[in-house]
Amino acid sequence: MHYLSAFFWIGIFCFGTQQICADEVYVDREGNEISIIRAKSFDEIDVIQGKEILVRSFMAGYEDVPLSDLNPTFRSIGDVRRFYEAYFDSEFENFKQGNMIWIQAFEKEKLLGWATFELEDDGNAAYMNLLAVGPSFQGKGIGKHLTFSILSADLFPDIQEVRLLLRNINESGRKFYEKIGFFDFKYAREDNFVDISLLTGLKWVKN
Repeated sequence: MHYLSAFFWIGIFCFGTQQICADEVYVDREGNEISIIRAKSFDEIDVIQGKEILVRSFMAGYEDVPLSDLNPTFRSIGDVRRFYEAYFDSEFENFKQGNMIWIQAFEKEKLLGWATFELEDDGNAAYMNLLAVGPSFQGKGIGKHLTFSILSADLFPDIQEVRLLLRNINESGRKFYEKIGFFDFKYAREDNFVDISLLTGLKWVKN
């Protein structure tokens, strides 16, 4: 179960000429109020909805990509679904063990998307492990707000960089991240689910 009143923060920073807010609520272009909330415990995460959003968003993102380009072991769409279901389970277990920061986006009580982060050892950077927004909710600024939520001055005042790994074949993802200010970054971090040779490092640096 999730609770909309579980955690709120206020923090505003500037990116170029555009103001990006890492607060509890923003209004999208259609006038809907979107709440960005950090989960404090695992029972605030709707596992069924969260898993389905991950599966649907990633499967939609790669629907025109041959299965073998995603993973040489994939033989069917079912393989892709099981892969991302297992990925969710691994992420959720890491969160339960205290190794992840989990931030969710809601419209009222409807889960729209979520992101997970790990704080890097150097103390001034965060690694965004997953960003998942339901396909029908994309284009509302949710991905951008989830990505930059880790830069909230109240929650994480020392974070100056956001880093991530992106599949080399994910051209739409690269365009999205470049649009919001990310650039190539030689990243040696290992990934539990994807061969590192298939991934590109990107990062965003706070001015």
